[in-house]
Amino acid sequence: MKDVFQILNSVDAPLVLDAATGKGEFINVLKQNLGSYTQIIGIDASEKSVNYAQKVFSENDVEIYKMDLEHLQFEDDHFDLVCLSNSLHHLEHPDKVFAEMMRVLKPGGMMLVTEMYRSGEQTDAQQTHILMHHWIAAIDRRCGVFHAETFTKDEILAMAKKLHLLKLKVEDFYYPVDNPKEARNCETLRKSCIDTFKRLENIPDNEDLLNQGNNLMNRIQQIGCASASRLLITGYKKKIAHK
Repeated sequence: MKDVFQILNSVDAPLVLDAATGKGEFINVLKQNLGSYTQIIGIDASEKSVNYAQKVFSENDVEIYKMDLEHLQFEDDHFDLVCLSNSLHHLEHPDKVFAEMMRVLKPGGMMLVTEMYRSGEQTDAQQTHILMHHWIAAIDRRCGVFHAETFTKDEILAMAKKLHLLKLKVEDFYYPVDNPKEARNCETLRKSCIDTFKRLENIPDNEDLLNQGNNLMNRIQQIGCASASRLLITGYKKKIAHK
């Protein structure tokens, strides 16, 4: 499979915003693939994630801040590239976040969104990944933390089209595996399950969630794992017409 993020090789973006950066995984993708950049700024609402990412990225060309994504503390038309990677399902009000991302994006600048989806012809191993996500999302909601289930492909595309980006491009991709039962393919999901079971110890009336988790562990053993299909969406903010 081709590396879809090679599209960034031809992008020169001096100032980059990675919204909902989490632990900064997508910052590594940006650093490895962008044609050029001067500074990458990652923001997240989670203090825990921000503290982690600040320790990972100690270099001067990356800065990490805790910030409300619905009220970005940046001036209008500030960034050359704004990104939202694998985080759409964590946004309680995605329209408000997108409005802010568009506000701080320079006219002619690029918007990039990548997100997994649950619909379409996905293998049984890919369905394991989707079910895993839905289980963790249900636990987060039980704890009072907003976490939506995975969107469908059409739902993600509908949100992207509302941004009225120019040169809108959509790449549909996934990471194929030869043997979904192979241990290294399932190591991350299995570890996530174990960590999530520990969280369940502090949640009352958790029998339904425990059953889901046990079924998921059995599924990993019997069927295996593979990353769900994803969309990579790019487009450009309209330039202001000069009179």
